[in-house]
Amino acid sequence: MRVRRVAVDYASHTRHVEAIEGSLAEAFAEIRSQAPLVPFFSTVTGEWVREAGVLDGGYWYRNLRGQVRFGPAVASLLAEGHTVFVESSAHPVLLQPVNEIFDEAADDNVRLRAVAAGSLRREEGGPRRLLASMAELFVKGVTVDWTGVLPAEAPATHVDLPTYAFDRQHFWLREAETGTDDGPAAEGADTDFWTAVEQADADALAQLLDLAAADQRDALRTVVPVLADWRGRRRERSAAEKLRYHVTWRPLDQETTGVPAGRWLAVVPADRPAGSPPDELLRELAAQGLDLVPLEVAAADATRARLGERLSAALAEPDVTGVLSLLALDPGGADGPLDPVPLTAATLALVQALGDAGAKQPLWCLTQGAVNTGVQDTVTAPAQAAVWGVGRAAALERGEPWGGLIDLPATLDTRAVRHLLGALDHPGDDDQMAVRRSGVHTRRLLRKAAPDPAAGSGWQPAGTVLVTGGAEGLGRHAALWLARSGARRLVVTTTAGAPEDALAGLRAEVAALDTGTTVLACADTDRTAIEGLLAELPADQPLTAVVHTADIARTSTVDDTGVPELTEVFATKVDTARWLAERFADTPLDAFVVFSSIAGIWGGGGQGPSGAANAVLDALVEWRRGHGHPATAIAWGALDEIGVGMDEDTLTQLRRRGVLPMAPQIAVTAFEQAVQAREKAVTVVDMDWDAFIPAFTSVRPSPLFADLPEATAALRATQPDAGNGDTTAGLVDSLRDVPEAERNRILLRLVCGHAATVLGHSGAESIGPLQAFQEVGFDSLAAVNLRNSLHVATGLRLPATLIFDYPTPDALVGYLRSELLRDADDGLDGREDDLKRALATIPFARFKEAGVLDTLLSLMDTEDAEDAAASEGPGTTAPAEDDETLIDAMDVADLVQRALGGTS
Repeated sequence: MRVRRVAVDYASHTRHVEAIEGSLAEAFAEIRSQAPLVPFFSTVTGEWVREAGVLDGGYWYRNLRGQVRFGPAVASLLAEGHTVFVESSAHPVLLQPVNEIFDEAADDNVRLRAVAAGSLRREEGGPRRLLASMAELFVKGVTVDWTGVLPAEAPATHVDLPTYAFDRQHFWLREAETGTDDGPAAEGADTDFWTAVEQADADALAQLLDLAAADQRDALRTVVPVLADWRGRRRERSAAEKLRYHVTWRPLDQETTGVPAGRWLAVVPADRPAGSPPDELLRELAAQGLDLVPLEVAAADATRARLGERLSAALAEPDVTGVLSLLALDPGGADGPLDPVPLTAATLALVQALGDAGAKQPLWCLTQGAVNTGVQDTVTAPAQAAVWGVGRAAALERGEPWGGLIDLPATLDTRAVRHLLGALDHPGDDDQMAVRRSGVHTRRLLRKAAPDPAAGSGWQPAGTVLVTGGAEGLGRHAALWLARSGARRLVVTTTAGAPEDALAGLRAEVAALDTGTTVLACADTDRTAIEGLLAELPADQPLTAVVHTADIARTSTVDDTGVPELTEVFATKVDTARWLAERFADTPLDAFVVFSSIAGIWGGGGQGPSGAANAVLDALVEWRRGHGHPATAIAWGALDEIGVGMDEDTLTQLRRRGVLPMAPQIAVTAFEQAVQAREKAVTVVDMDWDAFIPAFTSVRPSPLFADLPEATAALRATQPDAGNGDTTAGLVDSLRDVPEAERNRILLRLVCGHAATVLGHSGAESIGPLQAFQEVGFDSLAAVNLRNSLHVATGLRLPATLIFDYPTPDALVGYLRSELLRDADDGLDGREDDLKRALATIPFARFKEAGVLDTLLSLMDTEDAEDAAASEGPGTTAPAEDDETLIDAMDVADLVQRALGGTS
């Protein structure tokens, strides 16, 4: 540790400052304060300073005398929503404590977005260092206005750099080669022609076609706009076709017989009628030989704290190897509970309580009729699908303690229960399964071919269409498409978060289309107003379709989610959709479309509430289709300038994770494709699988993507060589069998490989051993992902502050090596040579004076005797040591320390 004496005779921020209070009062007597032009947050008052009279002489004395409340000040600013901190100083000394405060923040979303940077550095003052610091902020997603420093003659265009531009791999796009058919039309020699068409340049096109006659040129000016429109729509359709995926189910090709070992804790709702599905299932499981310990949970006990108390006692029972949740099997109605919030909250509380109790047993959540596996199957309980949305988030945030999700058939019989037991006994990596009489099915994501626009007659909007959330976001684009496509009247509902001018803007845009479409509006939650608007519809413009686009952007980790967060998200996403489905169950509609999200398809960290709500929307569509009604679900990825796409910081994070924002025009084309083909479900998302899959699967495998070629290729490219020993099972053995330098090499490859995967780099060589993690792009979220990934690879329990405690790969290697080999058998053997060399340098007289010479000689005699016995072959034994000799042998290190003058 380096220290430096400060040339003052008092200690700041202590009572010693009081000795100079009089001197300071005299020196500061003439100070008068004005209202600051730029308000600032004072660490002295703990408040914003905006008025005159605060920063007088007395303030500066209090500043020197009082405590340094830097930490509380930063925490308060975080709580107010400030996420960018710049240290204006000659050298950044506060960045580390600021980052530590970020990591301790209760809000994971704050930890994700907060950034800190310096301005100048010691020995690096001046504009160059200042611009470099601005660039550090810029690459972390902070908007920087560069126009103030760019030359006046600099071009106005900007070129985006890749995530990591300088790894000696090609990044810049090349022109398409002539003759390829990668696009709607061959480019080659026709490039000039199509360029003129896209630019609607009739004169250039006439010149290319060698048209001299005036009538021909006039005719061309009429045709060119039509060709340009066709070309643009063709490009958009081609782009949208590449973004289509769908979820399917396939039989599980593995053994599904057997009974799980050990005792299983079965968490069941206490308030259930006799003979309900939970009772039936418990009876069948017990009959098949599963050792069950029931834990009944009443509605009043379905809280995190109460469940935590009861689970701690229940899990203390011996041989409890798993937890089975039957909380979702609530027979609240013929089609499942009307309100999905209570069963979602109960499951969420169970997940939280198990985490609080430190449970290692896997949790498996059961539903019944929440998913549709395909032929001769249907969704009967769409509300239970919320458990699947929460479960997918828990799988990512919990890691190992999470087991999975299993859906049961409507009819439970002996065969189905056997399949369930087999799935629990041999799940493999699959954690999203459905049990049917035919066997166990597992969930997969596949690409989905675009529908043939010429096949059959699709939906053509007409009459009146109800559009929830139709004045904002993607709903506005959908409303405009409906108006262009034939809808004569739009009943638009607005959400609480809609901008004030959203409705006026929509009406103006619809009027500009000149289609004669009328826009009526009311609040999304005002059911009476909606009914009133529908009752006043003209007879020739009846309600023909419903498009539910209402959305809400909320993120919350599993640990931080409660009933209020669930209620808020469900109120916007689910309640209205459920009401519309019930309200128009007997109304012949041409279309019933819901906009959901990829959060309900594969989940994400912090996406528990959103995933639950969107999973219910997808299930609601399945339920309607099962009852013979038209319905379509479109699960969207990130959209540019819409929803989360309004926040450039969030978009930066999404791009880094491999979720690329789509242009609204492409999304509208995908919407048109899906509804005109009357598709049941489609996922529309632009993905960089090479960046997404390695990070998404760094904590636990995700078989959902196992049949997607791009995903499997991305994962295979990041796998370490089989011979390197960088696997969990053989890592410690590999380290024991190699010299010290080789141990470091193995661990360095492991650390850099996982760090590169988290950042989306191409290989371990992209990060140097002495490069600081924070300098290569690590933020708090990436730090957690690396910690989780290394936990899986090493089996060690690692702190959340791992890369802050060990800021470089080299430092982290030292920590991992000491932890992995802490209890290794060769712990003393590895130091044997060092011990011998140390003993050889000590005179015998020192050992004799310390009284340990005889003991050492006796140990040497014993070792020689053992060697002699071993050389004589089998059947001979070394002299046995008595207990006292063994104790002396174990105390050699202590005796040597005494001989060297140390302390015991």
